[in-house]
Amino acid sequence: MKNVILSKKFFTALIIIFFASSVILFGNIDGRTGRTLKTSTSGCSCHGSVNTGVTVTIAGPDTVNTGQTQQFSLTVSNAGKTGMGLDVATRLGVLGVVTPGLHIANGELTHNDNITMTNGSVTVFFSYTAPGTGGTDTLWAVGLAGNSQSNTGGDAWNHAISKRIIVRSTVGIEPNISPADFKISENYPNPFNPSTNIDISLAKKTEVNIQIYDVSGSEIYTLANRTMNSGDHTFIWNAVTNSGSPVNSGVYFTKISIGGLITTKKMILIK
Repeated sequence: MKNVILSKKFFTALIIIFFASSVILFGNIDGRTGRTLKTSTSGCSCHGSVNTGVTVTIAGPDTVNTGQTQQFSLTVSNAGKTGMGLDVATRLGVLGVVTPGLHIANGELTHNDNITMTNGSVTVFFSYTAPGTGGTDTLWAVGLAGNSQSNTGGDAWNHAISKRIIVRSTVGIEPNISPADFKISENYPNPFNPSTNIDISLAKKTEVNIQIYDVSGSEIYTLANRTMNSGDHTFIWNAVTNSGSPVNSGVYFTKISIGGLITTKKMILIK
């Protein structure tokens, strides 16, 4: 009887040890905050030391008006890796979710689960709302590139170069354009093959920039980059790069900047 009791205790201890180990391995699958240079230099230290083979890039406007919301992107790349994790922080502004699969925790942006990479790279989008007073702000980020194994084996990470944002006070400044001054329709058809249309309606003359990006965050085609008159405009993308080379089937993003206000649309090419 004594041996049975000891065996049960030993078996229970094994369960506790296994459960504790599982927590260590799998406890942060839904993201972790406090990993950026805003907080410390430790980064994702539980996944090893910093690895310069991982490229982490924050992209977006350098200047944002007080109280204005703009869209930014984060790209994590590392050849041979299949999954990505992230943590994005801001000093003064407010972050928001754009790409599904992300959430806000403790004021920072992180992932819900492993984010699948394509050819060792992935780009996600998020929003940034500037504070109500002028000055400068900063975005920090850390990106993790892994093997989608639900453990730390083979993982690598790096910090992004911090993104400095000038927050311009709009007191006494006449706004150049507002969301009410334009309308952007969903591209059609979508999914599409071989071409798709994007309709824009402008209430007044303004700068228009339309770029196509692939899932890695690389710009592949520019549809417009000029000042345009008021009225209705249609842009057609024939699924080619700036050099005229056809692109493969897959997901693409249209980044539309009108008067400095940015909107991103998702579209799917099926051949």
